[in-house]
Amino acid sequence: MAVFAFAGTVQAQDLDKVLKNHFEAIGQDKVLKTKGIKMEGSINQMGMEIPFKAMQVRPDKMRTEGTFQGMTFIQVYNGEKGWTINPFTGSSEPQPMGPDELKSMKQQSDMDGMLWNWKDKGYKVELVGKEDVEGTPCYNLQVITDENDIFNYYIDADSYMVLKVASAVVVQGNVSESETYMSNYMQVGGMAFPGTIETKSNGQTVMTMSFSNVEVDPAMDAALFEM
Repeated sequence: MAVFAFAGTVQAQDLDKVLKNHFEAIGQDKVLKTKGIKMEGSINQMGMEIPFKAMQVRPDKMRTEGTFQGMTFIQVYNGEKGWTINPFTGSSEPQPMGPDELKSMKQQSDMDGMLWNWKDKGYKVELVGKEDVEGTPCYNLQVITDENDIFNYYIDADSYMVLKVASAVVVQGNVSESETYMSNYMQVGGMAFPGTIETKSNGQTVMTMSFSNVEVDPAMDAALFEM
């Protein structure tokens, strides 16, 4: 029993060390002081190039807008409720999000990230080991949420940036798997932001987001995050 207890203690120490280095690398101390972020760029999906902007403010509020062929898609989460305006479906009225969408928005709206204060959020985090991501040695940290969604964070063993997140999320009673790759990191206000985010499903790229501009603590009207 003592041997197992010692092994668990060593693993916890290794996890703490990886997280410490990761938070230092991304400027977590600056993130915690940030009240809001605005990002602009483009989404490439199914051959379409869609300009977009994404805004986040504390506590847990998000708004995303994308414009294509003169029509604007809007997605908003105010920390409790979420809704979507999607003119591509022929509707210009806000439509409430379902439970699975709300769960996803709640996770995404956490400006501090899943790994920060994970115990207080009811998550379980384990250092699974080291694996290569496209030839780069990475630490594999597995996060299991309080709703049993699983996220494996692959953190570069040298730069301590997240290079990949593999997720297995319950959607409408079924497990949906995807992989998200982060690259082209840029430094803004002492914080690291990925310049490119590529999402894959079954090995095929389904969406690529490229960021051209990041603003820290810009002026944003509170009404943007309400219906």
